[in-house]
Amino acid sequence: MVGRGNDPSKRFELGIFAMKTIIKEIPDCKMNIISKNFSNLINMVQILNLNEYIKITGYQKNPESYYKNASLHIFPSICDTYPMVISETKIFGIPTIICGLDYLALAQEGTVIIHDNEPNSLAREAIKILKNDMYRKKLGIEARESMKKIKNDLIAKKWAKLLLSVYKGVDELSFQKLFNDNHKRINQDEADMILNNQLKIFKKVIPNLKEATIENLKSFSFE
Repeated sequence: MVGRGNDPSKRFELGIFAMKTIIKEIPDCKMNIISKNFSNLINMVQILNLNEYIKITGYQKNPESYYKNASLHIFPSICDTYPMVISETKIFGIPTIICGLDYLALAQEGTVIIHDNEPNSLAREAIKILKNDMYRKKLGIEARESMKKIKNDLIAKKWAKLLLSVYKGVDELSFQKLFNDNHKRINQDEADMILNNQLKIFKKVIPNLKEATIENLKSFSFE
């Protein structure tokens, strides 16, 4: 796991709790956590007696040495936009388990998405990947190939258009046109499925949203 260990939205505790189950099936499994702020994680590892199985390395400017020897990347964040760490691990052919973030541009190919908030669910998927070499390699190949579809020159041009539009002070209508010209749309059924999956996760994580509907999510109207 890689990221800000002290950020509640990253939910590193799910991965740590999952290790309790994983090591029962795979006793020689080890987890590296690369994180700048991690005092809360150290306490959790100690309480769960996982010191032998989990190493918290602290911030690493060049984490490539850890990627080279990794078999799996766990990404338990509850919200994100374009996680660079998934890009990095995909380039190295490392499968990723994502917890519910279907909407991410990097969520498909070389990943496994679980719509749950339970460490045991995360552990089951991790064990499945780690114990099946062919399955893990298949996911790894898909992950690496998916990154070839991302063209740096196209991304640079989009950034240039966006920055220029901000610099020139475009009005809302012009910005909407810029958005429409550069936005890949999905069909309504797929959009509703993603929203429903997100709502299920939110209801499990945020008690106040137990009665929320997909319409609330679409309109950002919550009481």
